[in-house]
Amino acid sequence: MKSIYWFRNDLRLKDNLALNYALNNSEHILFIHIDDTQNDKNSSWGFKRRGKHRNIFMLQGLEDLQKDLNAYAHTLNRFVGDPRNIFEGLIKQYKINSVFCEAIFAPEEQEKEKSIKELGVTIHAHFQSSLYMPEHLPFELKDLPDVFTQFRNKIEAEGIVPEEPVVLSERIKEILPISIVKENLFLPIFTEAYVNSSFPISDKKFKGGERNANLYIYHYFKSKYPETYKLTRNNLMGIECSTKFSPWLSLGFISPNQIYKALKEYERKNTANESTYWIFFELLWRDYFRFLFMKYGKKLFYKKGLGLSNNNCQHDEKKFNAWRNGKTPSSFINAGICELNQTGFISNRMRQILASYLVNELACDWRAGAAWFEHQLIDYDVYSNYANWSYIAGVGTDPRGGRHFNVDKQKNTYDPDGSYEKVWKKL
Repeated sequence: MKSIYWFRNDLRLKDNLALNYALNNSEHILFIHIDDTQNDKNSSWGFKRRGKHRNIFMLQGLEDLQKDLNAYAHTLNRFVGDPRNIFEGLIKQYKINSVFCEAIFAPEEQEKEKSIKELGVTIHAHFQSSLYMPEHLPFELKDLPDVFTQFRNKIEAEGIVPEEPVVLSERIKEILPISIVKENLFLPIFTEAYVNSSFPISDKKFKGGERNANLYIYHYFKSKYPETYKLTRNNLMGIECSTKFSPWLSLGFISPNQIYKALKEYERKNTANESTYWIFFELLWRDYFRFLFMKYGKKLFYKKGLGLSNNNCQHDEKKFNAWRNGKTPSSFINAGICELNQTGFISNRMRQILASYLVNELACDWRAGAAWFEHQLIDYDVYSNYANWSYIAGVGTDPRGGRHFNVDKQKNTYDPDGSYEKVWKKL
């Protein structure tokens, strides 16, 4: 059987269930990655879906993946364009029977899978980006609790243990490649701004790719940082204050199960405390957002979200543009936007502050802010991004109805000496 393996947000060879399934059920295989041109078109908000920061990080990772496949005498074939058109040509030219890929439970991604299936091939899409698989939950997805704490309590009460990471199938050494001419990678030139970043992708330690992801995880759990994570996670600046796992996870350079295994080894060899538990807690939040998408689907993209609140704001384009360009009346907000725009990374605390300001002080459509984060963030993840924004806007599942942060209070708490604002005061 001739197959295509389509790398999406799972740019790794290790602990890749969908990849192993493809290797074990194919005789010939073609590895591809598609840079969907939809990302380079302006959204309804007037800017591209994906900006330069995430693009750099992705290209770094693709180069790494290409080297890893080359070591097994395989090639990563890169394409730019519409996935359906690309698949149509490949299926016809190489007589492809099956397509294997990661399943992504977001409306646009599901439509792409559907369009490929319509070409007459069998598509095997395997969901694999969560720590806990949906089939291992102690309830049906339709019965997923709408409150995170209830979800967490059910998971912990059942004592469900995440699956061990899987090794790469030995079949990769035997399976015959379908090779075609691939495109070269052209990496952009970095700017000086990454020097001040809390995730400087100009630094080789923070470059995208499976190798760097595993090295980063290894060194993180060799340090003492996990023991103090809960105490420092809300700091606005600093490489060491939070785990920084999210960029690696967002493009699938590493899996949550690999992180969980490293965390448990750390606790066994060193200490297990509230901070190490909180690392697991954050992985659980990440899972919860994914399961929310499985339960509610495209409703999470509606202006009123799940329709549980009276969010009737009238979007103000002028105010939104002032926000995204760091031209608001608040110098603290402007500093946060400056860091985001120049580096593609900001702390979780600053993300919440910026979102609250746009929604509550400027009364703009929360989806515009979510789209700007999608454009700028290195670690953009459709599930976490839209679920977090709907949470702040009060249109998600939280019964408390959104979050309103007092900007002056946040500044006094997290930047009392003005050091953060001083670094990022100018665009």
